[in-house]
Amino acid sequence: MKGKTIFLMIISTLAFAGVNAIIKYLDRFGEFQLVFFRSIVSLTLSIIQLKFMRISPWGRNKPILFLRGFSGLLALIMGFVLIKNIPLGTAITLNYLSPIFTAIIAVFWLKEKIRPIQWGYLVICVFGVWLLKKGEISLTFEMLLLGLGASGLAGLAYNCVRICKETDHELVVVFWFPFVSTPIALLLVFLFQEWLWPSSSEWLIILLLGALTQVAQIALTKALQQDKAANATVLKYLGVVHAFWIGWIFFGEGLSLQSAIGVAIVLSGIILFGWRKKLKTT
Repeated sequence: MKGKTIFLMIISTLAFAGVNAIIKYLDRFGEFQLVFFRSIVSLTLSIIQLKFMRISPWGRNKPILFLRGFSGLLALIMGFVLIKNIPLGTAITLNYLSPIFTAIIAVFWLKEKIRPIQWGYLVICVFGVWLLKKGEISLTFEMLLLGLGASGLAGLAYNCVRICKETDHELVVVFWFPFVSTPIALLLVFLFQEWLWPSSSEWLIILLLGALTQVAQIALTKALQQDKAANATVLKYLGVVHAFWIGWIFFGEGLSLQSAIGVAIVLSGIILFGWRKKLKTT
């Protein structure tokens, strides 16, 4: 694995960990408003990039682009609810089940194959989630379902991205996520939540939220271009480690032995599942 890839993935996972920590810190805002804040900053940056590169934002495969944006929006909302209501490390572990759902959806939608041993790794992940549920008191059945739903919708969004790679520029795909989510999130705020005006310091934190998101996405993209996907994506699981130490230091969140074992089993199953899948295709 290239040294530059390792450096870029460390930057990416740290930036994403910062994003998640900010979401947990801004807990006085509703989930819809937080999604709107993140989306409007991302939309602005995407428009600037597209204008600079003279690329039309509208794309060719509009139904799939819209589905990518809408499924990503729902996954983001569910993910923010998790981050605000359960320990940060537990929430991120559940979100990292998305590669499993990505592969399962690809079997039915893209007609890809899963090797028999990979189904065994799926069972390992399910067992790890069960241990995590038993060991984490705040992880109610409703929160568990929410986490699985967020991962499933993220898996759908990732498959949309894969399809659009054949028809649309990557910046167009990036643009459609906030393009869809920004107006819908704003509408949901006014329909179901009370709009809260950020203070001066909170506006700075919101801008930092957008900047960290952009840094994380750029670093991840560059890492995937520098090295094999199998090498680069394995390092993204550092994000779970970051989530646990940030939760422990800044939010006073502990972790039981049973929960720690559950997290380790889930991550092991996901990494083995992904590695086997990529070894087959390389």
